[in-house]
Amino acid sequence: MTNDNSHDQLTRRGVLKGTAAAAGTAAITGTAGAYREHLNEPLPAVQNDVDGRTFTLLGIVSGWIGVAPAEIDGQSGPTLRLLEGEEHEVIWVNGDGSHHNFVLADDEGDALEATPMLDEQGEFEELTFTAESEMAEYYCEPHPVQMRGPIEVVDPDEVHELHVHVEDSDGDPIEAEVFLEDMHSFSDIAARPDPDEDFEPARARFDMLEDGDYELEVWTYGHERVTEEVTIDGGDEDVSIELPAIETGDPVETYSLTLQEGEWVGEAPDEIADEANPTLEFEAGETYAVEWENGIGQLEDEEWGEPLPGHNFVVASGGDTNEWNTYVRSEFIDEAGENQTVEFVAEEEMEVYLDQSQHDAVGDVVVE
Repeated sequence: MTNDNSHDQLTRRGVLKGTAAAAGTAAITGTAGAYREHLNEPLPAVQNDVDGRTFTLLGIVSGWIGVAPAEIDGQSGPTLRLLEGEEHEVIWVNGDGSHHNFVLADDEGDALEATPMLDEQGEFEELTFTAESEMAEYYCEPHPVQMRGPIEVVDPDEVHELHVHVEDSDGDPIEAEVFLEDMHSFSDIAARPDPDEDFEPARARFDMLEDGDYELEVWTYGHERVTEEVTIDGGDEDVSIELPAIETGDPVETYSLTLQEGEWVGEAPDEIADEANPTLEFEAGETYAVEWENGIGQLEDEEWGEPLPGHNFVVASGGDTNEWNTYVRSEFIDEAGENQTVEFVAEEEMEVYLDQSQHDAVGDVVVE
């Protein structure tokens, strides 16, 4: 299930949307690019804590769109797979300001559980229930034709869980991205903005797994990627993964940038001076440094009236913002004139650099 802070997460605007290593979201396909503009993020993306599951859905007149867990992210009318006899939760958000509610029904369409109606965009409602075999579908009462999706109730004895514990070379738990085939999760902190003290650190959880072999990949910025095969055979599995740190050498080149509203401005070397969002050229395997200055202080989210956490420097793979995969991520700084230096080893997959508080401040990276 998602972490038990999921309700609180829905009340504040996130600045990390679409950047997997920091947001708690996975790659998105289909029509999903637009729907996230209607959500307060970060939203839960993983099954973490207990035996059941938490689902997050966006409701618009044209249909339900899956948000979390990652397996339904971006899907229209996704199948909700439930564990029979376990407590589950659905958190749904009104995405268009129309009159909506969420109904669980049997195969005759008769309501078994239902939430109150919501008619303001951005409002959300939660429904906690125990999965029963007669549950067959879900729908919105005012829009039952297009806003409808199937439910699959699964025998808990037929599926299993994988717990992945991630640590560094000293045995200390670290936050990391964890992929199991096309499933995505995080180890602890990256997916939990307010982790409980009693929560087991650095553990990613995948559930609803059938017997078979799965490819597991674990990584985080500043550490090596580790890939291995995991076998599920009739029971739950626990795996511990050690991520060795990537050792940086002396930088072969130092770039200097100033972050302004909506853009990075080049300072040095001379070939990028005064250029907006200049292209940074790297050679794979070499160490580079980026010195940057926060030229704008701390911005406020215009829609929600809350301060953003500052600004940072990120190097990621390319594609749509919802597909960015983070290779370097600095800490956030929030004072105008504050400086920061980031050192890293260039990798072939690097394609863009950005500020996670303003996604229009993006520049290209070319790696030879």
